[in-house]
Amino acid sequence: MNRIIIIGNGFDLAHGLKTSYANFIDWYWEKKILDLRNERGTILDDGLTKFELLKHNSWNVFFIYNFGNKIISKDKLLEIIKNNPEHFDLTYSSFFSNIINHYETKGWVDIETEYYKLLISSNDPEKLNKELDIVRGKLIEYLKGIQDGAETIDDLKPKIIEPIKKEDIAVGAYNTFINIINSRLEHNERKLIESYRELYKYYKINHDYNYDIKNISDFKKSVKRIASFEDLESMYSFPEELLLPDRIMLLNFNYTDIADKYFPETSNRFIVNHIHGSLDNHQGIIFGYSDEQDDIYKELVKRNNNEYLRNIKTIKYQESSNYRFLSSFIESAPYQIYIMGHSCGQSDRTLLSTLFKHKNCISIKPFYYQKKDDKDNYTDNYTDMYQNIYRCFTDMDYVRDRVVNKTQCEPMPQAE
Repeated sequence: MNRIIIIGNGFDLAHGLKTSYANFIDWYWEKKILDLRNERGTILDDGLTKFELLKHNSWNVFFIYNFGNKIISKDKLLEIIKNNPEHFDLTYSSFFSNIINHYETKGWVDIETEYYKLLISSNDPEKLNKELDIVRGKLIEYLKGIQDGAETIDDLKPKIIEPIKKEDIAVGAYNTFINIINSRLEHNERKLIESYRELYKYYKINHDYNYDIKNISDFKKSVKRIASFEDLESMYSFPEELLLPDRIMLLNFNYTDIADKYFPETSNRFIVNHIHGSLDNHQGIIFGYSDEQDDIYKELVKRNNNEYLRNIKTIKYQESSNYRFLSSFIESAPYQIYIMGHSCGQSDRTLLSTLFKHKNCISIKPFYYQKKDDKDNYTDNYTDMYQNIYRCFTDMDYVRDRVVNKTQCEPMPQAE
């Protein structure tokens, strides 16, 4: 009985890392202004934005003459450019223009979704892919500059390792769960406890192993075998060691390394899978889109141009062993899914659908983001997460059974 913890951008945000696309766009403009201030020519073009001076010798001279050492905001600079078309020319690539317009209109942006929207209607996917490569490179540069310094969250560690709660199990998986428990009851209790020493060691849980062994031994004397889930639910005293996950995989959809800090050493029991690559090997970073359930996506596949498929995640997965390792993991034993900081949106729907709908998935438990307003009222995104998970299924009875209801879920722990 294993556990997969799906980690998305909200996981990094919970640790105080400013990793949202909005943070990235703000950084892009701050850096762009610094680059313009240092530019000794009249044109600065990075493939996303092109700034051109029409009546000045250089951007460096323009900044010194007009602002000296003062810091100028992006909004102020763009206002000056807009109001003086005879002095300046500013053009955006079509991709970056979409990103900026969405961000300025809504206050947030999903760059991968914007890419897919343009890809569908593009007559020049090669040009669009080159623009995505530029964005990817700048995103890597930004994330490398901010990922250091984040620490683990104490309240999160026990959530990662905690026993699987019987009330979280899908009704359709009751028999599977009972068989797992009965199988553990057949094991020698001393060997069973010894097998979990590594779990306790990683999280510095001080257990009296002799007490744990006696606890299981006493339980086995009174309960030889569990016949039904009703028997399991009626038991008030139940050794938690019988419900601990055998193996835990942190399935990291982010590029940063904060997830690795929860497992000091990768072992057969503790696994961190950087499914989209990591900043240590930026050549292997996967940045694009994947929703094979979308009808329009099927049309892209039919087009006789491989550029339309170059940044489709399910194709990029074949360039490393991470996806194959994940496939082996989910085939090996029943598993519960925890979702921490991932919205379960369209850009990762294909992979998520594979995990959610697999026969070995016995439970899907979202950890939602909760915030408090000025009037001390709480709001959360549980419903949004559930709706996105819902879209991954075609059998709606199945999803309702597998996803843990809100009363049994809890907020994602946040750094103080």
